[in-house]
Amino acid sequence: MVHLLYTYLAGDAKILEKCLREISTPERINSDLQKLERYGEWTREELPCLMRCVASEKGWFDIESNKWQRKRVADELGADIYNYCRFELLRRSRDGCNYAYRGLRCLKQAEIHAGTSLATLLQCSRQLNATNLELLQYSKLKPKESIPCLFQCFADALNFYDEQGNWRLRNWEQAFGPSRQEQQQLDYSQCWSSKEQRQAPTNQCSWMYDEYICWERLNGNIIVEQVDETKSN
Repeated sequence: MVHLLYTYLAGDAKILEKCLREISTPERINSDLQKLERYGEWTREELPCLMRCVASEKGWFDIESNKWQRKRVADELGADIYNYCRFELLRRSRDGCNYAYRGLRCLKQAEIHAGTSLATLLQCSRQLNATNLELLQYSKLKPKESIPCLFQCFADALNFYDEQGNWRLRNWEQAFGPSRQEQQQLDYSQCWSSKEQRQAPTNQCSWMYDEYICWERLNGNIIVEQVDETKSN
């Protein structure tokens, strides 16, 4: 029964039990447990303030100041998980319970999707016979791809595009995390290459990488300009 209840929150069972005792009542406990069983299906927090309590007990969320302890989250979960959810953790709200719920849910999703993204990237690098040194070049965003067609392999594997070449935005967000803006949707149409650009022989793979760089730029990430080594020597 415990395993069933905590399928989506593995490892947090004791904290969940403590928080449930705080927010529930003897009369509601059975119905509250049934709601918790459906946690993976929630579109909103069905047990108000439960996840704020969980995040607080883990030392990740300060209830009094209504903010995430971002350094502790990064230290305990890793930079990749934190970066995946960085915009969600910064998207403060007067409703601290909803703010904590959204952030914790994102962190749980990140553990799944960030791992999938990394595994896919490594698989693509092996398919393209890329070296670890070449792969490390992706630690900084550059205007030109270090490993030709790596992003195309990655995008194809994660179904970033439909049959007509349109973005499957949800798949992009699952791979890279929530966008910088939530209420006002970012206008990604400026990132889309024209039909002519996509069909140009010299752009077989690069147009996809160009669209990815545009995604990163719109989400506030810095693109490092590459230095022409032939000119610097």
